[in-house]
Parts: sequence; C-alpha cells; structure tokens
Amino acid sequence: MTRGLRYLACLRLSSDSDGSTSIAWQRGVIRHHVNSPHLSGILVDEAEDTDVSGSLSPFKRPKLGRWLTSRADEFDVIIAAKMDRLTRRSMHFNELLEWAQENGKYIVCVEEGFDLSTPQGKMMARMTAVFAEAEWDTIQARILSGVQSRLENRSWLTGAPPTGYRIKAVEGGKRKILEIDQDFHPYVAEIFSRVREGQSTHRIARDFNARGVLTWGDHLRKLKGEGTKGTQWQSTIINKFIRSPWVPGIYTYKGEAVLDDQGGPVVLPEKPLASMDEWADLVERIKPTPRPVGTEVRNGGKSLLAGVARCGNCGAPVTSLLNSGHTRKDGERVPGHRYYRCSNKFKGGDCTVGLYVRADVLDAWVDQEIRGSVGTWEMCERVGRGPSQAKELQSARARLEKLEADFLAGEYDGEGQGESYRRMHKGLSSKVALLAKQEEERSQSTLKSTGKKYGEVWGSKDQKDRREFLRTYGVKVWVWGKGADGSERGMVMDLGDIQAMANELTLTRPGRKGRMTKKVISHNVTEEQRRKASGSSR
Repeated sequence: MTRGLRYLACLRLSSDSDGSTSIAWQRGVIRHHVNSPHLSGILVDEAEDTDVSGSLSPFKRPKLGRWLTSRADEFDVIIAAKMDRLTRRSMHFNELLEWAQENGKYIVCVEEGFDLSTPQGKMMARMTAVFAEAEWDTIQARILSGVQSRLENRSWLTGAPPTGYRIKAVEGGKRKILEIDQDFHPYVAEIFSRVREGQSTHRIARDFNARGVLTWGDHLRKLKGEGTKGTQWQSTIINKFIRSPWVPGIYTYKGEAVLDDQGGPVVLPEKPLASMDEWADLVERIKPTPRPVGTEVRNGGKSLLAGVARCGNCGAPVTSLLNSGHTRKDGERVPGHRYYRCSNKFKGGDCTVGLYVRADVLDAWVDQEIRGSVGTWEMCERVGRGPSQAKELQSARARLEKLEADFLAGEYDGEGQGESYRRMHKGLSSKVALLAKQEEERSQSTLKSTGKKYGEVWGSKDQKDRREFLRTYGVKVWVWGKGADGSERGMVMDLGDIQAMANELTLTRPGRKGRMTKKVISHNVTEEQRRKASGSSR
C-alpha cells in the first residue's frame, strides 16, 4: 500500500462494552496499523457508530454514512479493525467495495489482512463477508430463541412499562412481569366506562385537565421522584391509548403482534386492562363518524344540529350563526342568540325562501321529541364486532407468499438461516390464521342489552356527543320558516332507518312486539312537506 495516505477509521459496536471488539480495542488496532513504519499514514478522523447493528448498510450509518456521501474527498482509505465492523451483510460489503472502486478508495481490514488492490484480496474479502453474514444470522437466531422463551413464561423484556401497567420483580428478582398499576387504574377504568357511555374523548380530556389528573408520563415521573412536566390530556392521547394492543396485553414487535405456537397473540400480563372483546368494542366506539354527503365542513362547535338539520325548501344543510345582540335604549346589553340558516340562501344560491330560525328553539324541540318518542325504549348493542382486520389480513398473506417465494429461490440456504425462515413462516402462518378467524367472528357478532333506556343514554351526553350520535344513526331534521299555518315554523324529524339502527342498537318499544320500520315526527307541516321530507330520507 502507498505510504502517506489519508485514513478514515471505521468504528462500530452494537452496544458499548469492554470486550474484544470494544471501541477502545478497535481504535488501538487501527492506530497501530496506520502508524506502522511501512505505511506512515495520516489518520484523518474517526467514524464512530455505537449501538448500530451490523446488518445496517454502511451508507445508512449515522457517522460513516455522512463520510461516504458528503466527505469522500477528505480521505483515501477506509480502515476497520475487523471485517464485521464494516458490515455483516455480504450484499452491503459488495456495495461498499464497488463504491470504493468507482471513487478511487481503498478498504483495509486489519485482522483479516486484506489487500483489496489485488483480485485475490477482493475474492477473499467477499468470502469473509459471506461467513460474517452467516455468523450474524446465527446470532440473531439465538437472540430470537432467547426472547421467545422469555415471552412464553410472560416475562417483561426491557424498557418503560406501557400505559396502565407497572413492572414487578418476581422469583427473587430473576424475572420481571407486568401487572396493573393500581394507582393509575381508576383513571383507566373511568376512561373505558365513559367511552362505553358514549362520551367523547375530547370531553374526557377536558375533564381530566380540569381535575388535575396526571398523564401517564407525569405519573411515571412522579413515581421516580422526578418533577412532573404538567403535560395536558388530549383526545389524541386517549384515542392512542385505547387503540394500543397493550390494553388487552398483546406484546408487539415493530408494530406487529407476536404470536405463540397456536397462532394466538402473546398476552404478557396475567391480568390485562381489558379482554380482547372489550378492547375491540372500545376501539369501535372511538372510530370517527363518517361525514354525511353534502354536510358543511365548518360545523359550529355549539350547534346540536350541524350536519343534521336541512332547509325544508331546498334541502341544503344549515349553518349556525351567533347573532351579535343589541343594546336597549336604557343602555342594557342584550346578548345575541345562535341561529340556523340555509347555507344555500346564505351563499347566494337558488333557494328563494331560505331559513333563519333560533337554534335553541329547534334544539329544544328535537330534544323533547327524542325523549318523548324513543326515550323509554330499551337499548341494546352489538358486541364482538371489533374493527375490521381485512387490510392487515391481506398484508400478512402477501408477506407470507413473498417469504415462501424467497425460500424456494434459495434466499435462506445459508447457515443459521433455515431456523430464521421456520420461525418467520410459523409466525406469519399463525397470524394469517388468527386474522382470518377474527374476520369470520366479526361477521357473526351478537346483540346484548345495555341495561339502560335510550332516554338515559341521551340525557347523559353533552351537546357534541349528541350531535355525533344523531349523525351516526342518520337522524335527519327538515325545517321550514313557515309551516302549515303560514306563520309558525314547520319541522319534521326522521329518526333514521329504524331497521338499520336496530342492527346497532335494537330499540324496542315497551309493551309492543316487533319493531317499527320508520319513525317520523312532525310539527305544523303540510302533508306535502311531510312527504317531501320522507322522500328525501330514503
């Protein structure tokens, strides 16, 4: 090798230690080699990457990657103490070797004594890279085997506990398990209970903030004796927590549920926060309600009937407007009222009559009629439904097919790779079977009574939750500025397709067998107006 070249030291370690491959050992080997009399090289700098896997491409490593892509003109030679400090993948080594040839660079691996300026040196380097890759696969197989055995006896692996749990040492501290954090659990139970009652997560978050309830992060800081940050609850925090697989205790790796030998998910805590069915029900309840076609995007936050009520003359959705009020002659300020108005007329459309009605008057009529019509009906709901797994099932099947195709193409013929393939194939096959079973069960969900009346549930909701409930079940309201008597407003409310609502709630009238197929309530409307509203709801 030419004397006086500029060397870039390549240092890598998966986790820092004092072993035979420690950073200090690598640095010493490299400096001794560069400073040897027959080279008298110049050590330009060090690209030190700690806690970086050998399977990562050199071009993607935090430190080395920047030298290769942005500072290649500052060195002549990449030097590493051992081949596996550069990479453990033969594909990545070949990629690095081609880059070096194209850019006029040399690669030196001190332990192996490679001289990559000769064809024999390049051939030996490629062979060593293949052996290094096989060794890495064997290491990974051993790690996976150890992790699998720990998961089988429900041992906690590493890291902070997931929301709602705490880590407990058992068997004299030799093993750690997850159990419910009893100090935080009352808030978890409250969240679940209020979501089941139909309360929005926005409302729960506001209430928790008003009461000074600590978030999970601040709760952990307090347990450690650290100062809390005063993090505020948000609906997104609650939604994310409810959707987390840790609610039923499912252990995941890189976003995927880890499965046991029978194809079921690995449940780590002996007693999770909720059962699988309870979790699926909670996730279903917080799903956003699809916006009805034609609904105005700008919904007033204090409007019960935004997205529900429509102008009886043209059918356009109503928007809400808060009147500014006025001042009397005696100087007393009269606050304004909220009004519903026809969006078509307001925007200069073809609605000739329009609509302008006090919101509190119309809201009160809707509330009164709902309580008086279905308020005493028994409320049931569908359980065991859960969120659809169709997309995840399709994705799992595609990954399984690709894995099998790669195996047939000889991608897993290396030493130690067969065990990796069997584990991956077993896990994916089990996942496909589990998801297919869940989809089948989802299509055969059953009904159960909530033990409450429709009026009780309606009365427990705030205005925002009531609006979402009306929109969810397709309740529609039509309003005319002048009804049948030619002066007072006319109103029609369709309580939705009762048969479709029954699929979710099964509202049954007391003292009467069977179910109604349509329920329409009207006030001061002509028969023509009633027919128009009924026809629009189909």
